[in-house]
Formats: sequence, C-alpha cells, structure tokens
Amino acid sequence: MKKLLYPTSMIMGAFIVLISCQPKVDVEKEKVAVKDVIQNEVDAYMAKDFEKLYSLYIQDDLNTRLQETCSKEHPIYSGWNNVRTFLEDMAKHDNPENKNVKCLKDGFIIKIRDNCAWVINKDNWTWENNGVPGSIVGIQTTFMEKIDGNWKIAMMSCFYRDQSNSELKDSIVVK
Repeated sequence: MKKLLYPTSMIMGAFIVLISCQPKVDVEKEKVAVKDVIQNEVDAYMAKDFEKLYSLYIQDDLNTRLQETCSKEHPIYSGWNNVRTFLEDMAKHDNPENKNVKCLKDGFIIKIRDNCAWVINKDNWTWENNGVPGSIVGIQTTFMEKIDGNWKIAMMSCFYRDQSNSELKDSIVVK
C-alpha cells in the first residue's frame, strides 16, 4: 500500500500543477472584446462595409439569424449563405431618406465560458427622416465563438418594437 501512496501522490501533485498552470480567462477583458464585435457588426452594416461585416461571422452551415421583420414575421435564416443573403437584402432596402442613423447598444448581459459567449443586449435605433425623428427599440441575442483568438458571431436574433406608438410602455427592461 505504501508503494502506491508515493506514485499516486506524485501523479496527483503533477495533475494539480498542470491544472493550475492553465491560463486563466480574463472575463472582463473578454466581455469588452465581445461588446466590440457586436458594435463593429452594426457599424459595418451601417457603413455597408460587407467585407468587415462578413469577417465578424462564422461562415458555416450552422450560422443562424432569427429576425423579426416589419411585417411581424419571424423568419429563421439558417446557414451562412442564407444569413449573408439576408444581410445584403436588408441593406438594399434601407430607406435612403433616413439620416443620422445611430444604434446605441446597452443593457448587456454577457456570459463567457471557455471559447463561447452568449449575449443579450438592448438595441436603441434612432434616425431622422425629412427632419422628423424616428426610433425603434429592440432586444438582440447573440451566441459567439472564439476562433483563432477572435470572437465571431454564430447566431443572432433581433426583435424590435416600433416606438412611434406612444400607447406602448417600454417593456424592454433589464432587471
């Protein structure tokens, strides 16, 4: 029994040393990087910089987009080719009369686990159309993977509510 105690202790000690030598994830640093990707995605979209926009997505058959549309449909775009086509079509239909378009993202809830992240945030879109201000508020959910040191979008869903209806109360609250 004593003969097994020493080797077992050595193996356990080596195991503990190896585990403790693993680099620790700086969660706060990763959260900042994830937020940057989410903001860069909308900035690239508004600038119609499709090369930059596409670089932020995982381009595989599992990439998915769930998007509430103005008609209140909830289509699911499955696979990178369908997601890319959706992004291009959406950009083609942007109203050219909308000026000073901005999207503030806040109310972030982020969980980082190894090379995966899930994010929920509030989208606050504002613009002017012929001098008349407009706005829409939504919730965005994003799942991301860290590939070769870079966070990439694997799935995104967006749901919006028209703020021009003054009878509606702001039901998008992070508690």
